[in-house]
Amino acid sequence: MYLRLTILILSLAFSAAAFGQELSEDYHRLLVEAAETQDDAGFSDTVALLARVAPGGAPSVLNALADIAPERLTLAENRFMAADIGVENQLVEAGAEAPPAPASDVIEADQGLLNAPLSGWSGRASAGLRVDSGNSDQQDYTLGLEVVRDLAEWGFEAGIDYAYSESGGAVARDQLSLTARGERDIGSRFSLFLGGEYDQDQLSSFEFTSFVSAGLAYRPELADNKSWVLRAGPGIRYVSPVTGSAESQFALELGSDFEWQVTETSRFTSETSLLMAESSRAEQKFSFITALSEAWAIEASWRYRHEFEPLPGFEEGDSRFDVSIVREF
Repeated sequence: MYLRLTILILSLAFSAAAFGQELSEDYHRLLVEAAETQDDAGFSDTVALLARVAPGGAPSVLNALADIAPERLTLAENRFMAADIGVENQLVEAGAEAPPAPASDVIEADQGLLNAPLSGWSGRASAGLRVDSGNSDQQDYTLGLEVVRDLAEWGFEAGIDYAYSESGGAVARDQLSLTARGERDIGSRFSLFLGGEYDQDQLSSFEFTSFVSAGLAYRPELADNKSWVLRAGPGIRYVSPVTGSAESQFALELGSDFEWQVTETSRFTSETSLLMAESSRAEQKFSFITALSEAWAIEASWRYRHEFEPLPGFEEGDSRFDVSIVREF
Protein backbone atom coordinates (compact mmCIF):
# COMPACT_ATOMS: atom_id res chain seq x y z
CA MET A 1 0.00 0.00 0.00
CA TYR A 2 2.71 2.48 1.02
CA LEU A 3 4.91 1.52 -1.93
CA ARG A 4 2.01 2.04 -4.34
CA LEU A 5 1.18 5.41 -2.75
CA THR A 6 4.82 6.53 -3.09
CA ILE A 7 4.90 5.45 -6.74
CA LEU A 8 1.63 7.31 -7.31
CA ILE A 9 2.97 10.57 -5.83
CA LEU A 10 6.21 10.35 -7.84
CA SER A 11 4.22 9.53 -10.94
CA LEU A 12 2.04 12.57 -10.43
CA ALA A 13 5.02 14.88 -10.13
CA PHE A 14 6.59 13.54 -13.34
CA SER A 15 3.28 13.33 -15.18
CA ALA A 16 2.34 16.93 -14.35
CA ALA A 17 5.63 18.10 -15.80
CA ALA A 18 5.11 15.95 -18.87
CA PHE A 19 1.64 17.22 -19.50
CA GLY A 20 2.54 20.81 -18.75
CA GLN A 21 -1.14 21.38 -18.06
CA GLU A 22 -2.94 22.99 -15.16
CA LEU A 23 -6.65 22.96 -14.43
CA SER A 24 -8.58 25.51 -16.41
CA GLU A 25 -10.24 28.36 -14.52
CA ASP A 26 -13.66 26.68 -14.71
CA TYR A 27 -12.42 23.35 -13.37
CA HIS A 28 -10.38 25.14 -10.71
CA ARG A 29 -13.51 26.97 -9.51
CA LEU A 30 -15.38 23.67 -9.40
CA LEU A 31 -12.65 22.16 -7.21
CA VAL A 32 -12.60 25.18 -4.87
CA GLU A 33 -16.38 25.09 -4.47
CA ALA A 34 -16.34 21.34 -3.82
CA ALA A 35 -13.62 21.66 -1.16
CA GLU A 36 -15.55 24.41 0.62
CA THR A 37 -19.06 22.94 0.54
CA GLN A 38 -18.97 19.14 0.22
CA ASP A 39 -18.40 16.40 2.79
CA ASP A 40 -15.76 13.73 2.19
CA ALA A 41 -18.07 11.41 0.26
CA GLY A 42 -19.34 14.10 -2.11
CA PHE A 43 -15.87 15.62 -2.52
CA SER A 44 -14.41 12.20 -3.36
CA ASP A 45 -16.98 11.77 -6.15
CA THR A 46 -16.24 15.25 -7.51
CA VAL A 47 -12.45 14.83 -7.74
CA ALA A 48 -12.93 11.41 -9.38
CA LEU A 49 -15.15 13.02 -12.03
CA LEU A 50 -12.70 15.88 -12.62
CA ALA A 51 -9.81 13.41 -12.94
CA ARG A 52 -11.68 11.69 -15.78
CA VAL A 53 -12.88 14.75 -17.71
CA ALA A 54 -10.35 17.54 -17.09
CA PRO A 55 -7.38 17.96 -19.46
CA GLY A 56 -4.31 16.75 -17.59
CA GLY A 57 -6.34 14.16 -15.69
CA ALA A 58 -5.57 13.09 -12.12
CA PRO A 59 -2.12 14.78 -11.94
CA SER A 60 -3.52 18.23 -12.72
CA VAL A 61 -6.36 17.71 -10.23
CA LEU A 62 -4.01 16.67 -7.42
CA ASN A 63 -1.56 19.49 -8.18
CA ALA A 64 -4.40 22.00 -7.86
CA LEU A 65 -5.71 20.28 -4.75
CA ALA A 66 -2.30 20.63 -3.07
CA ASP A 67 -2.87 24.40 -3.04
CA ILE A 68 -6.63 24.42 -2.45
CA ALA A 69 -7.08 21.78 0.27
CA PRO A 70 -3.86 19.87 1.02
CA GLU A 71 -5.52 18.10 3.95
CA ARG A 72 -7.71 16.22 1.43
CA LEU A 73 -4.89 14.97 -0.81
CA THR A 74 -4.83 11.51 0.80
CA LEU A 75 -8.61 11.21 0.37
CA ALA A 76 -8.30 12.00 -3.35
CA GLU A 77 -5.32 9.66 -3.87
CA ASN A 78 -7.14 6.78 -2.17
CA ARG A 79 -10.21 7.40 -4.36
CA PHE A 80 -8.11 7.38 -7.52
CA MET A 81 -6.55 4.06 -6.60
CA ALA A 82 -9.89 2.54 -5.54
CA ALA A 83 -11.53 3.67 -8.78
CA ASP A 84 -8.48 2.58 -10.81
CA ILE A 85 -8.17 5.98 -12.46
CA GLY A 86 -5.15 5.55 -14.70
CA VAL A 87 -2.51 7.78 -13.17
CA GLU A 88 0.22 5.32 -14.13
CA ASN A 89 -1.30 4.94 -17.61
CA GLN A 90 -1.37 8.70 -18.00
CA LEU A 91 2.36 8.71 -17.19
CA VAL A 92 3.03 6.30 -20.03
CA GLU A 93 0.84 8.33 -22.39
CA ALA A 94 2.15 11.72 -21.25
CA GLY A 95 2.74 12.82 -24.82
CA ALA A 96 -0.72 11.89 -26.04
CA GLU A 97 -3.48 14.39 -26.57
CA ALA A 98 -6.06 14.33 -23.79
CA PRO A 99 -9.43 12.99 -24.96
CA PRO A 100 -12.25 15.50 -25.07
CA ALA A 101 -14.47 15.60 -22.00
CA PRO A 102 -17.94 14.12 -22.50
CA ALA A 103 -20.35 17.05 -22.70
CA SER A 104 -22.89 15.36 -20.42
CA ASP A 105 -20.32 14.91 -17.64
CA VAL A 106 -19.18 18.54 -17.79
CA ILE A 107 -22.76 19.83 -17.78
CA GLU A 108 -23.61 17.62 -14.80
CA ALA A 109 -20.58 18.86 -12.85
CA ASP A 110 -21.37 22.50 -13.64
CA GLN A 111 -24.98 22.16 -12.60
CA GLY A 112 -24.15 20.23 -9.44
CA LEU A 113 -21.59 22.73 -8.09
CA LEU A 114 -21.97 26.11 -9.75
CA ASN A 115 -25.71 26.34 -10.29
CA ALA A 116 -26.98 24.66 -7.10
CA PRO A 117 -28.91 27.51 -5.42
CA LEU A 118 -28.48 26.15 -1.87
CA SER A 119 -24.82 25.13 -2.15
CA GLY A 120 -23.02 26.34 0.98
CA TRP A 121 -26.19 27.78 2.57
CA SER A 122 -27.57 26.84 5.98
CA GLY A 123 -30.06 28.33 8.40
CA ARG A 124 -32.00 27.98 11.61
CA ALA A 125 -35.40 28.97 12.95
CA SER A 126 -36.06 29.27 16.69
CA ALA A 127 -38.89 29.91 19.14
CA GLY A 128 -38.58 30.28 22.88
CA LEU A 129 -38.82 32.21 26.12
CA ARG A 130 -36.75 35.24 27.17
CA VAL A 131 -36.18 36.58 30.68
CA ASP A 132 -35.04 40.25 30.86
CA SER A 133 -33.47 42.23 33.67
CA GLY A 134 -32.19 45.80 33.80
CA ASN A 135 -34.44 48.48 32.29
CA SER A 136 -37.23 45.85 32.31
CA ASP A 137 -37.87 42.75 34.42
CA GLN A 138 -40.23 40.45 32.54
CA GLN A 139 -40.66 37.39 30.37
CA ASP A 140 -41.08 37.55 26.60
CA TYR A 141 -41.88 35.12 23.82
CA THR A 142 -39.30 35.11 21.04
CA LEU A 143 -38.97 34.13 17.40
CA GLY A 144 -35.77 34.06 15.39
CA LEU A 145 -34.50 33.24 11.91
CA GLU A 146 -30.90 33.08 10.65
CA VAL A 147 -29.39 32.26 7.26
CA VAL A 148 -25.68 31.76 6.55
CA ARG A 149 -23.67 31.26 3.41
CA ASP A 150 -20.20 29.82 4.14
CA LEU A 151 -17.25 31.93 3.06
CA ALA A 152 -16.09 30.51 -0.29
CA GLU A 153 -14.84 33.68 -1.98
CA TRP A 154 -18.18 35.26 -0.99
CA GLY A 155 -20.02 34.74 2.30
CA PHE A 156 -23.22 36.11 3.80
CA GLU A 157 -25.14 35.92 7.06
CA ALA A 158 -28.35 37.57 8.23
CA GLY A 159 -30.67 37.28 11.19
CA ILE A 160 -34.05 38.41 12.50
CA ASP A 161 -34.90 38.35 16.21
CA TYR A 162 -38.33 39.32 17.53
CA ALA A 163 -39.63 39.42 21.12
CA TYR A 164 -43.21 40.13 22.22
CA SER A 165 -45.18 40.00 25.46
CA GLU A 166 -48.23 41.50 27.12
CA SER A 167 -48.95 42.48 30.73
CA GLY A 168 -52.39 43.40 32.04
CA GLY A 169 -53.80 43.44 28.53
CA ALA A 170 -51.21 45.96 27.30
CA VAL A 171 -48.13 45.37 25.15
CA ALA A 172 -45.13 45.09 27.48
CA ARG A 173 -42.48 44.21 24.90
CA ASP A 174 -42.29 44.66 21.15
CA GLN A 175 -38.63 44.37 20.16
CA LEU A 176 -37.18 43.80 16.70
CA SER A 177 -33.53 43.25 15.77
CA LEU A 178 -32.17 42.84 12.21
CA THR A 179 -28.58 42.06 11.23
CA ALA A 180 -26.82 41.38 7.92
CA ARG A 181 -23.21 41.02 6.83
CA GLY A 182 -21.53 40.18 3.52
CA GLU A 183 -17.88 39.13 3.17
CA ARG A 184 -15.36 38.81 0.36
CA ASP A 185 -12.40 36.48 0.78
CA ILE A 186 -9.02 38.14 0.12
CA GLY A 187 -6.77 35.33 1.34
CA SER A 188 -6.66 32.19 3.42
CA ARG A 189 -7.09 34.16 6.67
CA PHE A 190 -8.44 37.58 5.71
CA SER A 191 -11.69 38.92 4.26
CA LEU A 192 -13.43 42.25 3.72
CA PHE A 193 -16.90 42.77 5.17
CA LEU A 194 -19.84 45.14 4.87
CA GLY A 195 -22.51 44.89 7.55
CA GLY A 196 -25.47 46.59 9.12
CA GLU A 197 -27.90 46.23 12.02
CA TYR A 198 -31.18 47.73 13.19
CA ASP A 199 -32.55 47.51 16.73
CA GLN A 200 -35.94 48.77 17.93
CA ASP A 201 -36.89 48.52 21.62
CA GLN A 202 -39.19 51.04 23.27
CA LEU A 203 -38.11 49.94 26.76
CA SER A 204 -34.50 51.00 26.17
CA SER A 205 -33.29 54.59 26.21
CA PHE A 206 -33.50 54.72 22.38
CA GLU A 207 -36.57 54.28 20.20
CA PHE A 208 -34.27 52.65 17.68
CA THR A 209 -30.63 52.51 16.65
CA SER A 210 -28.95 51.44 13.42
CA PHE A 211 -25.37 50.90 12.41
CA VAL A 212 -23.52 50.37 9.12
CA SER A 213 -19.83 49.44 8.96
CA ALA A 214 -17.15 48.08 6.64
CA GLY A 215 -13.75 46.70 7.47
CA LEU A 216 -11.33 43.78 7.69
CA ALA A 217 -11.85 40.33 9.23
CA TYR A 218 -9.15 37.88 10.32
CA ARG A 219 -9.46 34.16 11.11
CA PRO A 220 -6.68 32.76 13.33
CA GLU A 221 -5.60 29.17 12.73
CA LEU A 222 -7.13 26.91 15.38
CA ALA A 223 -7.96 23.24 15.90
CA ASP A 224 -10.55 21.73 13.55
CA ASN A 225 -13.29 21.89 16.21
CA LYS A 226 -12.81 25.63 16.82
CA SER A 227 -13.24 28.76 14.72
CA TRP A 228 -12.63 32.41 15.53
CA VAL A 229 -13.28 35.57 13.53
CA LEU A 230 -11.93 38.99 14.54
CA ARG A 231 -13.38 42.11 12.86
CA ALA A 232 -12.52 45.80 12.89
CA GLY A 233 -13.73 48.72 10.80
CA PRO A 234 -15.23 52.22 10.79
CA GLY A 235 -18.93 52.90 10.49
CA ILE A 236 -21.84 55.23 11.16
CA ARG A 237 -24.25 54.80 14.09
CA TYR A 238 -27.67 56.43 13.90
CA VAL A 239 -29.51 56.86 17.21
CA SER A 240 -33.05 58.05 17.84
CA PRO A 241 -33.54 58.69 21.58
CA VAL A 242 -36.87 58.47 23.36
CA THR A 243 -36.67 62.25 23.90
CA GLY A 244 -34.69 64.67 21.77
CA SER A 245 -33.58 64.65 18.16
CA ALA A 246 -31.97 61.81 16.26
CA GLU A 247 -28.31 62.06 15.24
CA SER A 248 -25.61 60.27 13.30
CA GLN A 249 -22.30 59.42 14.92
CA PHE A 250 -19.00 58.20 13.50
CA ALA A 251 -18.06 54.91 15.17
CA LEU A 252 -15.37 52.24 15.22
CA GLU A 253 -16.55 48.63 15.41
CA LEU A 254 -14.52 45.86 17.04
CA GLY A 255 -15.98 42.35 17.00
CA SER A 256 -15.15 38.76 17.89
CA ASP A 257 -17.09 35.58 16.98
CA PHE A 258 -15.81 32.35 18.54
CA GLU A 259 -17.27 28.85 18.08
CA TRP A 260 -16.24 25.59 19.76
CA GLN A 261 -17.68 22.22 18.80
CA VAL A 262 -17.40 20.71 22.28
CA THR A 263 -18.79 17.28 21.34
CA GLU A 264 -20.57 15.84 18.32
CA THR A 265 -23.90 17.03 19.76
CA SER A 266 -22.99 20.23 21.64
CA ARG A 267 -21.58 23.59 20.57
CA PHE A 268 -20.50 26.74 22.43
CA THR A 269 -20.40 30.22 20.89
CA SER A 270 -19.25 33.62 22.09
CA GLU A 271 -20.11 36.86 20.27
CA THR A 272 -18.52 40.12 21.39
CA SER A 273 -18.96 43.59 19.89
CA LEU A 274 -17.86 47.08 20.83
CA LEU A 275 -19.03 50.28 19.11
CA MET A 276 -16.84 53.23 20.06
CA ALA A 277 -18.73 56.43 19.32
CA GLU A 278 -20.21 59.46 21.08
CA SER A 279 -22.86 57.00 22.33
CA SER A 280 -20.74 53.89 22.77
CA ARG A 281 -22.11 50.40 23.28
CA ALA A 282 -20.67 47.02 24.27
CA GLU A 283 -22.41 43.67 23.95
CA GLN A 284 -21.52 40.12 24.94
CA LYS A 285 -23.49 36.95 24.15
CA PHE A 286 -22.77 33.37 25.18
CA SER A 287 -24.72 30.43 23.74
CA PHE A 288 -24.73 26.68 24.29
CA ILE A 289 -26.52 24.50 21.74
CA THR A 290 -27.33 20.83 22.31
CA ALA A 291 -28.57 18.70 19.41
CA LEU A 292 -31.68 16.59 19.97
CA SER A 293 -31.58 15.03 16.50
CA GLU A 294 -30.05 15.76 13.11
CA ALA A 295 -32.28 18.83 12.64
CA TRP A 296 -33.56 19.82 16.11
CA ALA A 297 -31.68 21.36 19.03
CA ILE A 298 -32.12 23.28 22.28
CA GLU A 299 -30.24 26.56 22.74
CA ALA A 300 -29.59 28.43 25.98
CA SER A 301 -28.02 31.87 25.70
CA TRP A 302 -27.16 34.86 27.89
CA ARG A 303 -26.62 38.37 26.56
CA TYR A 304 -25.45 41.54 28.27
CA ARG A 305 -25.64 44.97 26.58
CA HIS A 306 -24.08 48.11 28.05
CA GLU A 307 -24.91 51.62 26.80
CA PHE A 308 -22.23 53.98 28.06
CA GLU A 309 -24.37 57.12 27.63
CA PRO A 310 -28.01 56.21 28.40
CA LEU A 311 -30.65 58.88 28.81
CA PRO A 312 -31.50 60.03 32.36
CA GLY A 313 -33.76 57.54 34.11
CA PHE A 314 -32.43 54.51 32.21
CA GLU A 315 -29.87 51.99 33.40
CA GLU A 316 -26.60 51.45 31.56
CA GLY A 317 -26.86 47.67 31.46
CA ASP A 318 -29.48 45.20 30.21
CA SER A 319 -29.18 41.43 30.43
CA ARG A 320 -31.37 38.68 29.09
CA PHE A 321 -31.53 34.90 29.21
CA ASP A 322 -33.09 32.88 26.37
CA VAL A 323 -34.12 29.26 26.07
CA SER A 324 -35.24 28.22 22.57
CA ILE A 325 -36.09 25.18 20.53
CA VAL A 326 -34.16 25.37 17.24
CA ARG A 327 -34.84 23.84 13.82
CA GLU A 328 -31.73 23.80 11.63
CA PHE A 329 -31.80 23.46 7.85
